[in-house]
Amino acid sequence: MLKSIVHEIIGTPRREPELPQSLEQFRDRKRVLIIFADAQDDRALIQDEWLRKAHMRLIEEDVEVFSIAGGGAFALFDDDWELDADDIRDRLQGPPSGEFGLILIGRDGTVKLRSSEPMNAEDIFAAFEMLPKKTPW
Repeated sequence: MLKSIVHEIIGTPRREPELPQSLEQFRDRKRVLIIFADAQDDRALIQDEWLRKAHMRLIEEDVEVFSIAGGGAFALFDDDWELDADDIRDRLQGPPSGEFGLILIGRDGTVKLRSSEPMNAEDIFAAFEMLPKKTPW
C-alpha cells in the first residue's frame, strides 16, 4: 500500500506487467489476444462472435486468441497450446474472476491494449497499426 501511495504522490510510472511464462513461446513471433470471460457475462459471447467473424484476418495478422474462463485457458481457433490461466491472470493484472476483460500483447511481450468492454475486430486491428511490424529473421 505504501508503494502505491508513493507512486501516486511522486508520479512514478506504473510498472508494466511481466509476461507469463506460458506466453513466452509467442514472443517475437505472434501477437496474443487474451479474453477474460465468464459464463454469466454476455460480453464474452459478443467478443467471441466478433472474433470468429474475423478468423482469417487474425491468422493473417499472426494473432493467437485465448479465452481465460473457469480457471482454464482455451484457444479460440487452435488447441495445440498449454497455458497457465492463473499465471496469465496474475501477471497480466487481468480482471478479477467473473469479470470481462481483453488484453492485447504485442510481439515484444508487452501489453499494448486493455479493455473492460468487447471490441469489434476493426478496432483491434486499428490498434495493430500502432504496433511495431514483424521484423524479418
